[in-house]
Amino acid sequence: MAKEVSYHPALLVLAAGLLTSGAWLMGPFPLLIFIGIAPIIALTDRAQNTATVWETMEWPLIGLSIFFLAARQFDFSYIVSSLALAIAFTLTLVAHVWVRHTLGPRAGKLTILLFWLALEYLLLKILPNHAIFLGDALQFVPNWMRWNTHTGFLGGSLWILLTNLAVYQAVLSKEPFQWPWIATAVICLGAPLAYSYGLKTTPITHDEMMNFYTTSGGVTDLTYLARGEFVVRSAAWVSTLVLLFTFVKHQTSK
Repeated sequence: MAKEVSYHPALLVLAAGLLTSGAWLMGPFPLLIFIGIAPIIALTDRAQNTATVWETMEWPLIGLSIFFLAARQFDFSYIVSSLALAIAFTLTLVAHVWVRHTLGPRAGKLTILLFWLALEYLLLKILPNHAIFLGDALQFVPNWMRWNTHTGFLGGSLWILLTNLAVYQAVLSKEPFQWPWIATAVICLGAPLAYSYGLKTTPITHDEMMNFYTTSGGVTDLTYLARGEFVVRSAAWVSTLVLLFTFVKHQTSK
């Protein structure tokens, strides 16, 4: 079983709140978003040894509530919708813990990425005008994501989550400050950025994504027209298979 993190959960929530708030409030320079989710990932370690998947999940819920409220520039007229989104994305962490409880340690943190991206796709399909996506943190720096014609705009969400996962492994895991993970975190952040600046393509914007999924218009990029939000759609399918397999495993192990 995973070793419980040594940091107090309130400290992790505070770190996540400050870092992600800084990212949203400094829209033209959102680098903090690439480390701000790592403390929330670390909070899931506290649930690995609990009797139920729900124990200790109030901490990620608080952190995500701050995250989504910060995305609204702390406009408290959005507090209900921010809390609703926080609850929804906390369920992705609950699903990760359930899968890990059922399948064991081999079900690693990558399931958090899968379930988070799958939920983003679901929200894009059913509530596009009310959702906040992780990739929205990068909407003011489209030149960082010239490659997203192939992944979709929400390929930015995958980029952010992968970098945060590497930061978690490098700093907040049970064996922190290992050079391979530090190097991985730097590569996860820097490689897509460097690749983007080597391209001449026009990136897909948030507005183009919304137009594509609400009116089916306003998009001229042929690659995006053919693939759409490829990353989150693929994550939704894989997540469905993972959850079905876990359910069958859970039922047969009773």
